[in-house]
Amino acid sequence: MDFKGKQLENLDERINRDICLGWAGIIAILIIGYLIEVLKGQRTLAYLLVFTILNCATLLICLNRYIKAPASRSLRYMLVGGFFIMYIFCMATANTHLVFVYIFPLLSVLVLYHDPPQILRVGGAALAINLIFICKWFLVDGIELSETRDIEIQIGVMVLCVAGCWMATVIYNDIQKRNGEYISKLDEKTRQIQRMTFQTIETIANTIDAKDEYTKGHSRRVSDYSAEIAREMGMSSEEVERIRYIALLHDIGKIGVPDAVLNKPGHLTETEYELMKKHTTIGGEILKDVGMMPELDVGAKYHHERYDGKGYPGGLKGEEIPLVARIICMADSYDAMTSNRIYRKHLSHHVVIDEIRRCRGTQFDPAVTDAFLRFLERIDSSGLVTEEPEEIEGANRLLNRVMEDQSKQLAETSQKDFLTKVYNRSAGERYITLAMREVPGYLFYLNIDDMRRINREQGIRMGDFYLLQIVDLLQCMHPDIIVARFGGDEFLAFVPGETDTGKIGEQIGQLLEGIRFIAADTGTGKLTASIGISVHENLKQDFTDALAEADKALYYMKQSGKDSYYFYQQIAGLEEDLSRQELSNLVAAIRKKDNFSDTMVLGQQDFFRMYEFISDVVSDRQKEVELVMFTLSFGEGAVYSVELRDKALELVDRAIQEVVKDPDAVSTYSSTQRIVIFVDEDENHIKEIAEEIEKRFYKMYGQHDMKEVMVLEYRVASVKEEA
Repeated sequence: MDFKGKQLENLDERINRDICLGWAGIIAILIIGYLIEVLKGQRTLAYLLVFTILNCATLLICLNRYIKAPASRSLRYMLVGGFFIMYIFCMATANTHLVFVYIFPLLSVLVLYHDPPQILRVGGAALAINLIFICKWFLVDGIELSETRDIEIQIGVMVLCVAGCWMATVIYNDIQKRNGEYISKLDEKTRQIQRMTFQTIETIANTIDAKDEYTKGHSRRVSDYSAEIAREMGMSSEEVERIRYIALLHDIGKIGVPDAVLNKPGHLTETEYELMKKHTTIGGEILKDVGMMPELDVGAKYHHERYDGKGYPGGLKGEEIPLVARIICMADSYDAMTSNRIYRKHLSHHVVIDEIRRCRGTQFDPAVTDAFLRFLERIDSSGLVTEEPEEIEGANRLLNRVMEDQSKQLAETSQKDFLTKVYNRSAGERYITLAMREVPGYLFYLNIDDMRRINREQGIRMGDFYLLQIVDLLQCMHPDIIVARFGGDEFLAFVPGETDTGKIGEQIGQLLEGIRFIAADTGTGKLTASIGISVHENLKQDFTDALAEADKALYYMKQSGKDSYYFYQQIAGLEEDLSRQELSNLVAAIRKKDNFSDTMVLGQQDFFRMYEFISDVVSDRQKEVELVMFTLSFGEGAVYSVELRDKALELVDRAIQEVVKDPDAVSTYSSTQRIVIFVDEDENHIKEIAEEIEKRFYKMYGQHDMKEVMVLEYRVASVKEEA
């Protein structure tokens, strides 16, 4: 961006304008003066008309040139010529005693040029012309020496005028030279600040991308694509660079999005999607007060608007969306389709082109789409290769390397569990998802049995020791195993390459034997684990579905016993029997006054409190308690989805709250079950309440043939003190 060039251009335009206005003013004053002399009879009307036509014609020619090219330097020479014509006309026709007056406009013009040699040349010519006329007056008109006082004054004033203008111009030139040097230094400082600002912008963009390694370089690529689109649309180089840097920060609002949402594998829930959408308004708020360049916040705020008005955050339509945002929308979508994501591979070049054409006029601006397609036709279909702009070379490369190293260190630290040094939950989900897209294998969910008891009886330090030993066993199972700590006593692992259930059973059996040996070797007690397994043979299977399968298998294992493993495929169709058995076990445990552990209930603390209440009511108050267990399960043929299950569970809770209206009577029993207690309530009334809860759940879900997707069933059991 040539700021100095713009400043000089504005200065030239201003000088030309001032000279034109000054010349027009002088002509107007002289016309008025000559008109007065015509009225007095001192001049003829013909003289006035010739003067007016001659000078106005030259003025109009210069004004026409000014309108076409306000900053033209050649206009100055035209203006000087016009002044000189007027000067010669006045010298040849006017009163000689006043002729020195006509030198001032010409010298004023020359002062504006700040050219001392030119002033001396033109001033000397003016003196020579005056001297010629003075000699004529002496020789032809017969002026006496006694009448030369006015002539002497005229010559003296002219010499002083020329000398004064020359000295003033020399002094001014010295000042202008120093100002020029200062402006050059200031301009260089401005460019340095600009480069540093752009370096900062790119560093911020790299930091944003570093939040997720699968979008590394996304902001830079979108920036390059946006610049190419702007160039293809015929924008100036200055506009192209402006759009380049606005696009670099289009995703800055993701700083305000939780990592768990930003890096989540699979589809987002409705709530998570609303959080993700907020990155546009967050980005706009961050950048709105930055005055470095116009529309810096526009790219961040509006790049998810659609041309048909169905985008966000404002639902803008067509040209209501700023052009820079329409360009970034196109570039952002292209990079999203041509880059690998944690939930899918990149699309092929031909598929991307077809999708862009299909969305022309709906998601994308037609003009922007056409420009981008023209650009894509000129490049190889394998991808885009862009050169680094001159402004961000050199020191910025070093800065970027430092930031990348820091980002890698930070990412590595933030991805690992502090104690075990395996992946934490979010990082584990990402890496396992990526691996599952590449190779088959099996996913297993491991839960350490009775971890609370171990921590309570043997101490947390011993519990930490067990965790570290189990991690060592896990990492020895396979050289490419991916292990993540999913909870305080839970691990999720993916073993690539093995899908045979017999061999898997052998590997898991050896793992469980090793876990038992840990505690036996230390002589500190008993250590066991329960494992749920999902075999992953179809590379198109979603990670979320596989995780849900392993979770269900683990849950079944915990309810059926412990210190063993279970395959998800083994429990298909057994949910109904399991639900009935669970309720029977719960009633039996309450009657026997058993102490519940995580063998029966997985971390549902509110149920433990309810259990104490039930025991108190049954044993001390001799009341009969009715338990209603609501179990949510997927319909036949439905695809298991954690997001779908969570949404349905929210509706189950709402339906129970609307009907029961007593939060103390409701408890979470498992990840898919809720329990409602009734004390001395009529059995028929309980069934009516349960059926009303079912009816409200299906109504709130609002899907036709709901039972093909999600099924809510209830079972009732009575608890009372046995004689």
